[in-house]
Amino acid sequence: VFTVFIVAYILVPILVTLVMSFNNAAMIRFPLSGWSLRWYEDFFASGQWTGALGNSIVIAIGTALLSTTAGVLAAWAFERHHIPFRDGLYLLIMLPLFMPGVVLGLGVAIAFGGLQIGDWSIYGSKGLVMIAHSLWAMPLVFMLMEATFRTIDYRIVEASYDLGGKPVRTFFEIVIPMVSTGIISSALFAFVISLNEFVMALFLTDRDSQTLPVLMWLSLRSAGTPRLAVASVILALTVFACLTIIVMWYIRQLRKVSR
Repeated sequence: VFTVFIVAYILVPILVTLVMSFNNAAMIRFPLSGWSLRWYEDFFASGQWTGALGNSIVIAIGTALLSTTAGVLAAWAFERHHIPFRDGLYLLIMLPLFMPGVVLGLGVAIAFGGLQIGDWSIYGSKGLVMIAHSLWAMPLVFMLMEATFRTIDYRIVEASYDLGGKPVRTFFEIVIPMVSTGIISSALFAFVISLNEFVMALFLTDRDSQTLPVLMWLSLRSAGTPRLAVASVILALTVFACLTIIVMWYIRQLRKVSR
């Protein structure tokens, strides 16, 4: 019974949002006055909404690349090397994960808001949002990869060294394939975190770089149309797609091991 309650608690809001995205009315209201694809057509016909979706995807991809690269390398360094002040550095890496988004967003805005590279202003750029989102995503990648690195057989790594393998080549040709499931999972989690993040993006984006969650919030303040439900469905489907990729990759790796 408890399991059914938990499943219903998770699925009901998603299903209601999905149903509302097909509403024919001009405002969000329940029950539906009629079924229609009107708001899906409206969403994809709007340059503002598709542009915000594109910004979210670009920023999420950049965040995933940045945080995954930094998190994997940091986790490997912690696992293989003796690092001075290890405990303090570990706490420093994990600290942003527990900080409120408003604090991080405001801090990044104050620290980098006035910087310019030539005539290009950093504030309002997608790159600045990627850096801010990585403050949340990188600690998560670091934590997942640190646990993943502990599961590999280091005798294989040592054998590579004994046979003359260089550390960099060993890392990319031996270690990376062994932890590919962890890397893919970490990257997709970082992608999802960035895609759905709202508070920091609200501080750091302008009209040209605003993300879909920011535009949804601004739209909600003026008019609660079913277009918001459409945007929510698109974000939810993206998350489900990422989870599906993780599960499929994990099953694929299990089949490789069982052969």
